[in-house]
Amino acid sequence: MSIDTKTWKAFVAAHAPDFTSTVFLPGLVTDPRHLGRLIDDSLRTATRHAPGDLRLRAFRPGAFDYLLTKRFVETPLADGESAVEWLARTAGSDEACLAVNDISSWNLQLCAEVAGMVEELVVDGIHELPSGTDVYTFIAHSGWTPFGIHKDGEPSLIFHLGPSPKEVWVWHDNPFDDSGITPSPSFGHITFDIEEHLGSAERYLLRPGDFLLIPQDTYHVFRNLGPAVFLGLTLYPARTRSLITEALWRAADPADPLPAYPPARAVADRARTLLADDTAETPLAERVAHELTLAQLRLRTNGHLSRPHRAALPRSAPVTDSPLRWSRPGAVAVVPRTGGITLVARGRTLTVPLEGRADLTALVRATASPDPFTFSELTALLPAELKPDSRVELARALCTLGAVIAA
Repeated sequence: MSIDTKTWKAFVAAHAPDFTSTVFLPGLVTDPRHLGRLIDDSLRTATRHAPGDLRLRAFRPGAFDYLLTKRFVETPLADGESAVEWLARTAGSDEACLAVNDISSWNLQLCAEVAGMVEELVVDGIHELPSGTDVYTFIAHSGWTPFGIHKDGEPSLIFHLGPSPKEVWVWHDNPFDDSGITPSPSFGHITFDIEEHLGSAERYLLRPGDFLLIPQDTYHVFRNLGPAVFLGLTLYPARTRSLITEALWRAADPADPLPAYPPARAVADRARTLLADDTAETPLAERVAHELTLAQLRLRTNGHLSRPHRAALPRSAPVTDSPLRWSRPGAVAVVPRTGGITLVARGRTLTVPLEGRADLTALVRATASPDPFTFSELTALLPAELKPDSRVELARALCTLGAVIAA
């Protein structure tokens, strides 16, 4: 990882998973330029291959700019161009700011770096992040945060990458009355009366490599002292009701979906039907538990991050004798199911074409090893009960889903 792991582990032990205190760690990122280049590559992949899927917002001072957002989506990064250079070229101004969510889904190496950080926050059997992590980046040149002093509904973990420093003011106590606050659906409550309130805040100067944790519902504002990028993590704790509701719906697998505008009481009637259905081979409770397990494994196998976008994945299987390695420990998991087996690889599911159960212990155990291997050796890990063509096809799928990458 591109961070000081000893310092990070100590931070996690002291503050995860609730993150209720502001924490400043100077020099936590040991190689900010490396992380910055991975962000550049992520943006290059997204803007060249799937710009319509890029979760991007562009701001001018005090406002979200729809036309500028469209311009960024339509302007790919050039070869060797950095994010701050792209910002200056596309915006034509030093007062623009760009926010990109799910940035790690566009680059397998960036995903691996961030997953290593997030996994320190997850203690198996004690607490977990089953609702995922948003990995985002802010790219700016100068001036204040375009949406003013604001607070977020989740803790913000900020890794400043530079090249310029950035000032941050944090208010540990709420110094604002209702007359100075404007409700905002995206940023909670905000105010643009910035300078008059700075005296009651704690100021931090972030240089490249510095880290800052801002707890949830804590007012803060940034001021850019030049072109700079930071990497941010937003951790989403379990939303139990929505997780169970989604699992119930997937488990029920209704043959006739409800129309977009169902008649009155149709939703309640469908719920009664689903809950009373006893015709399936497997009880509904077991099917719901299976879907919840799948949902968690989709996140675990990708380090509790969003799964890689297709544009970031290899387009073909590797050459037979080229050295390979697992993209990360636990990149593949096995879920037994009625009448077969489901593999979860980097957040995506694969059905193993076998009736009944087969032993996939060797495959799962192998994902923990850092040692390189060949495509033939990967194929040999798959169950002998599979036909030769099916084994090759499944091994190729593990490669093209990013579970296996070039060594």
